[in-house]
Amino acid sequence: MSRFCPLFSGSSGNCTYIGCSGSGVLIDAGVSAKGITAALEQLELSPSSIQAIFVTHEHVDHVKGLKVFAGKNHIPVYASATTLEALEASERYDQRTEARPINGEAVSLANMRVSRFATSHDCAGSSGYVVETADGRKIAVCTDLGYVSDEVRAAITGCDLVLLESNHD
Repeated sequence: MSRFCPLFSGSSGNCTYIGCSGSGVLIDAGVSAKGITAALEQLELSPSSIQAIFVTHEHVDHVKGLKVFAGKNHIPVYASATTLEALEASERYDQRTEARPINGEAVSLANMRVSRFATSHDCAGSSGYVVETADGRKIAVCTDLGYVSDEVRAAITGCDLVLLESNHD
């Protein structure tokens, strides 16, 4: 059975867990590594169960704990190529951490498929993600959305669950 757990949301930090069968992914890591670990433990999940972190964009409320949490737990980081460049320039992820661009192709891991879509926000390569789970669920996470573009509408259409957060745009 799929699990969808918004661990943190808002300007003080964002992090969402999606998984099934004891493994999953995080969308963003916007609080401390200690905070993420504690939230996962409350769900009876180990940081070692996280197969990847998908970053929506480089703002600190989405990546505050990324460098330490991903580095300590050897978790690959996925984001748009421009977001990865911004993260590297700001030293917000550990250079020893595997960073992979995700653009047009879906990524398969943790018995799920994750695909990226572009969103509107005041940053480099802002992204939303659609996660297709092993039990046939389709979940979208779309944060700091300025407006619903045709691309966003197409990505979230048909989803069983959508986490949609809008901002001042």
